[in-house]
Amino acid sequence: MDDKLRELAEESYANYSSVLNDIDRIKTDITHVRQGKVELSEIQTDTERLSNRISREGTAELQALERINGEANFQDIRIIQRIVELSRAVGRITTNSRLGNTGHGTGFLIAPNLILTNNHVLGTAETASNSTIQFNYELDQQGNPNKSESFNLLPEEFFMTSHYKKDAGDPYSGLDFTIVAVEKVSNEGTPISNFPVARLDKKLGKIIDGENCAIVQHPKGDYKKIVMKDIRMLVLKDDFLIYESDTLPGSSGSMVLGLGTGEVVALHHSAVPRKNRHGQWLRKDGSVVQPGDPDNMIDWMGNEGIRISSILNMIAKIPVSKTMQKYKSSLVSVLDTNVSSTPVHTENRTTPSKPYAMNRSESTTNQTLYFEIQLSGVKEMQNDWKQNAASLVPGLVLSEPLYPMSTEQAHRLFYYIHVQSDKTPWEVAAELEGLPQIDTCTPDLEMSTDIKPGHYGRWSGNESLESLDDGTADWDKSEGDFKIRWANASLVKEFIPKGQSGEYRKWNLNATNANNLKDVKAYDSLKANADKIRLIQLDTGYTDHSKVLGGYNLLHDEDFIDGEDARDEMSMGILKQPGHGTRTASIIMGNRANGRIENDGNQGVAVAEEESLVKVIPYRISKSVILIGRGRNLFNAVSQAINANADVVFMCMGSYPRPMIYSIAKTAYERGVIWVCAAGNMVESVIAPAVYPGTIAVAASNPNNEPWRYTSYGPAVDITAPGEDVYVPFKNKKQEDIMVFGSGTSYATPHVASAASLWKAKNLKNLNKFIEKPWQIVELFRKHLKESAQDVVDNREWDQKRFGAGILDLTALLDKEVTPEEIKGLKNAYAGKESRKEWDLGVRETVHFLWNTARRKLTPGFESSTLQDALTERARISVAAMSGRPVNKVFESYAQFDEDQTEKLLKVYFESFN
Repeated sequence: MDDKLRELAEESYANYSSVLNDIDRIKTDITHVRQGKVELSEIQTDTERLSNRISREGTAELQALERINGEANFQDIRIIQRIVELSRAVGRITTNSRLGNTGHGTGFLIAPNLILTNNHVLGTAETASNSTIQFNYELDQQGNPNKSESFNLLPEEFFMTSHYKKDAGDPYSGLDFTIVAVEKVSNEGTPISNFPVARLDKKLGKIIDGENCAIVQHPKGDYKKIVMKDIRMLVLKDDFLIYESDTLPGSSGSMVLGLGTGEVVALHHSAVPRKNRHGQWLRKDGSVVQPGDPDNMIDWMGNEGIRISSILNMIAKIPVSKTMQKYKSSLVSVLDTNVSSTPVHTENRTTPSKPYAMNRSESTTNQTLYFEIQLSGVKEMQNDWKQNAASLVPGLVLSEPLYPMSTEQAHRLFYYIHVQSDKTPWEVAAELEGLPQIDTCTPDLEMSTDIKPGHYGRWSGNESLESLDDGTADWDKSEGDFKIRWANASLVKEFIPKGQSGEYRKWNLNATNANNLKDVKAYDSLKANADKIRLIQLDTGYTDHSKVLGGYNLLHDEDFIDGEDARDEMSMGILKQPGHGTRTASIIMGNRANGRIENDGNQGVAVAEEESLVKVIPYRISKSVILIGRGRNLFNAVSQAINANADVVFMCMGSYPRPMIYSIAKTAYERGVIWVCAAGNMVESVIAPAVYPGTIAVAASNPNNEPWRYTSYGPAVDITAPGEDVYVPFKNKKQEDIMVFGSGTSYATPHVASAASLWKAKNLKNLNKFIEKPWQIVELFRKHLKESAQDVVDNREWDQKRFGAGILDLTALLDKEVTPEEIKGLKNAYAGKESRKEWDLGVRETVHFLWNTARRKLTPGFESSTLQDALTERARISVAAMSGRPVNKVFESYAQFDEDQTEKLLKVYFESFN
């Protein structure tokens, strides 16, 4: 085995070992499936992936489950035919040098004249220029060789690669793939168009844990083979898919298919060797592998492939020369617009909502629109929808339950649908609400958040970060402004004159009594249980900023934007480095000052003994702080957090309330998940999801122990924590790691999320002992949080009607003891609100319009003309009814509209949810 393959096998072993517990569980479950003890669908613990897999069957849910669970014995012939057809796209790669043949691999067509294989097969353009791919290199039904066709490779026309080894200096490395152009005509005179293309698809649901795979390959350069017997997908690990199979050298670059769907799920690249405790590879007989041993003597535990979705995302990122740009554009276009030949009925989280014509005088084009609907409470109407939705709704592309595996009656009423139409979303929603089968229908549109970037010299939004227009920050400016602004503030005034930067930069820890975590009563109990707490962040993902290194749990991260890991792509113009998720997470687990960052001076609330007691699991739900995206992303993230047994979830962004998010917030509450949310910035009302009864809403304070002037406020606020000018990580113009002062309820929220995690860790034993209903955990935390809050600060009584019970006091909170008596007196936050009615569709449209318009007004250069023309007549009537003024008067002045009307109208709507 050459050095490349040995390195790959070592890395694959590391991936395999990191998920060994999951693999062992799945293998046991597979055995139980074969014995008839459990169903295949029961292996998959991620209900969203199972739901997506069910949807791909294109039949009713129960029929799909029956088909999937029976797949070990029966397989639709159409899938076999599809696999046979796809196998024709697979060819044998022969790599040549000036001295002759040097090896073999496998590759397959992914576009009319482009093939995909491994980097370790074709590592350079020079290697590719001396190599060929041979199609039809296989035996016919009589066992005779077919006439094969050899095509030269043309790297000078197109060549793209991701090195097989991950290199911190190369952001495009680590995925072990190469794409190279192919000659249009074979050496034998046959056009490449005679061979089919395996069109790749990054939609989810192609395969689930424990389901069968098929691998099409040329092992050791032999005739084409397909492995289909007793091969199971075991588990996903970051960019990789681990499965059982028999492969040999030459199989590198093979096509891995989901046997249930006939879809390409991975690019095979390495086998996983079994090792002893000394790290030595083992033979099948248990002895140590010796130099020169053939590969078939090695005890291979499994195989690893690169996930197709990871490859597709990387393709879009890798730069190419101008001469190759045409190929890349064509390739990206093919992959982005691909529609699988198998019916696909699944939510595609990678497809953003398409813009629609806001001015009703403009024409619209046919497009896919997304809606959340709630069915009628009448059973007959529900059944009719399930059976006849396609005939009831012209252009219906997809109808799927939001809670596919739930047995709760209320959950069974929620559906998510895709509709193709040339009308605006609100017009279609009105037509859908006119059906007797549907109670409410709300378009699922991108949501502006309450956060906008701050810039030098002006306030353009709600997150003041002293950031420059290129997404970097100036530490000198930030530090200087802080000292001037807070020279007389109660929490920093004694430290600034003395130059004690380590004290005034961590004023937030002093404000919340979080400086001496080790002095808390029962610290040993807290520390012992802290690693059991699952703390999930819903934000823009994670980065590698040195302030947060080691603070993330990346074994369980999730991406609800494009299905990959939760790394922040930094793709938006400003605020590129680091992302919003990094800054907010640092307040929980940011490392102590250790010399890595010049002018450091703050640390995470949960940090003790040089490391964070609680790790943060990042869930990426947004590409930027400006838009959350469609609500389905957020819904899916919270659903996954519930299924992953999250203890605490925190969200530092927010928007206007929506039925779907209200529903999942209530579900999280009923499951005992403490969901900590930012109250909001620059709007009078507390935003969603903080406004919902079951969440913990957090307002922001400043270094003078006063409320931040831009914080949202109201009766929905539970607590206040430091949020104005908190010291957080950023980048300077040289892309060096720095720290700057930033403001927003975004920074107040993680203080309380830290407190919730530590509180639960400390009280875990008694909670498990005394809690009867999961929601009591949330209410008990809320009770302790409020009782321990600082309600008299610097001899000033706290305004509890607007800013919650007081300022967070972590030490006092952790000193609280759980007793069975206080649990009995807790009240469910949703008691008496089970039957709340949603506002009229016209009001919901108005709120969406007013919210987004108010947010956009913070963006310089925004034009306000003809804004009212964007509304349907139904919404215009609701504006007049809610404001008590003719609609033309409401919109006669944009400034007047924003200042006099928006807050009043939004306030009524927002507060109805609490």
